[in-house]
Amino acid sequence: MTTLEQIFFGGRIYTLDENNPWASVLAVRERKLVYVGNDLAAATAVVSPAVRPQDLGGCSVLPGLIDSHMHLMAEGARLSGLTLNQLSLTEVLAAVRREAAELPAGEWIVGHGWNQEDWPGRLWPTRVELDKVAPDHPIILDRCDKHSVWVNSQALARAGLTAATPDPLGGEILRTGEGDFLGILTGSAIKLVRSLVPVVGEEKLHQDLLRAQTEFLGFGVTGGMEASTRLRELAIMKKVAKEGLLKLRLQIMLYAGTNEDQEYLAAGGQPEKWSSDKHLNVGGLKIISDGSLGSRTAWLLSDYADRPSHRGQPGYSDKELTAIMARARRYGLQVAVHAIGDAGVHQTLTAMRRVLEPEPGDYRWRVEHFQVVSEEDRDLALALGVIPSIQAAGLMTDLDLAEERLGPIALAQSYRWREILDRGGILVGGSDAPIESANPFVGIYAAVTRQNLKGRPPGGWRPADRLTRLEALKSYTIWAAWAIFAENYLGSLVPGHLADFIVLDRDPLTCPEVELKAVKVFKTVIGGEVVFER
Repeated sequence: MTTLEQIFFGGRIYTLDENNPWASVLAVRERKLVYVGNDLAAATAVVSPAVRPQDLGGCSVLPGLIDSHMHLMAEGARLSGLTLNQLSLTEVLAAVRREAAELPAGEWIVGHGWNQEDWPGRLWPTRVELDKVAPDHPIILDRCDKHSVWVNSQALARAGLTAATPDPLGGEILRTGEGDFLGILTGSAIKLVRSLVPVVGEEKLHQDLLRAQTEFLGFGVTGGMEASTRLRELAIMKKVAKEGLLKLRLQIMLYAGTNEDQEYLAAGGQPEKWSSDKHLNVGGLKIISDGSLGSRTAWLLSDYADRPSHRGQPGYSDKELTAIMARARRYGLQVAVHAIGDAGVHQTLTAMRRVLEPEPGDYRWRVEHFQVVSEEDRDLALALGVIPSIQAAGLMTDLDLAEERLGPIALAQSYRWREILDRGGILVGGSDAPIESANPFVGIYAAVTRQNLKGRPPGGWRPADRLTRLEALKSYTIWAAWAIFAENYLGSLVPGHLADFIVLDRDPLTCPEVELKAVKVFKTVIGGEVVFER
């Protein structure tokens, strides 16, 4: 008997296979499923006689969940760093004060997760508030969406910013009514300070990767698309994979913003379609075309309702964006574009049409977030076969601010994911961790209920756009596998597919809707190996 031969029986196994949707027995040999059905004797006949079947105790079983938009390294950094998510302004300042007390004067304080939309008044915080609690340290704190940062006076001084410093293309240095620095940088202006923060060491990156992997495995995630990967991070991932410590199956998207793709190809790297033989495949290119609604950096076709004469900023000109996409198509890289505002989505899809229509093919290009999208551009996305990659948990963050940020026309065109499915398209689901929770069941809950974690609003926000539970599960399984060219190996439990599955404490297809966010994973199995057990 090898360690990769297993039999699991006595479960309520949802296979996501239309020809055999339910089973109670799985048999595994050499990382793959060799039997899926209801006959324990038939399962034992296809593995070594010494294999002892493992009783699932009636638990529900799903295919391993695929996170279609994750930031593994950034989530690891969040877990190991100064985490500010869901804290009040007073609590954030207290946390910064404690951090300053632990660090030598002059060292950077770096944190993530604050959200002024959760605070009374919902106003931007200021550099003066940070100056009071940590006057001897430069500070940079990411907003929860990472499209704006909160900095103190020392950080601004180190960056050499003065009253005469202009806003860079694609970003803003926010100022008070008197012209002083507010302490908020958005979009490309973030780089003015971020570039000064010391580079994290390789050992720290190694630890962050393993820390984040442990979290994802505990949530039932067995793989996904790792967005915006830098080559330095990729080197750590490859090292961890070589050591046999990488359990997640990752499709890597290099980051266009720092020309990682050109450097990778120049060094002899090759674009890779998904392979079952390894856990790491470098297959795509991530482009960021605009920002976020929370930071008012998403690029809109009309003014922000709560900031007249402001429409956000594009990340690239039309010519630049088209050139990057043309390069990606030429080298066989799958393209994924962050586009949240309707102007950003329109620019993205127009560029995709320019590049793809002259030479049709099975490209499976994607628009990440797909939040504010005109009817014309929904038509275009379907016509081009572009995949909307959604992060439904973000809907919970945006419920209130979307009503304030967007005018009536843009608001009516927002988060219309139901329509894509009704018209024959697919959606792929992801977390966008650390922007939102890494727990896929939180995203499934949000997609199904259209409510936040407190159950607001009653009945869901625009409930006609709710997804069914089956559709939400497909967005993390069979559709997500197809989106990374892995449909012949992942996403459903059928003989010949890799033995990636999860064992749950309740049935997500029948439990009360409110319980979807509370689903717990008892066991995560990848290639027949139990990699997490509660």
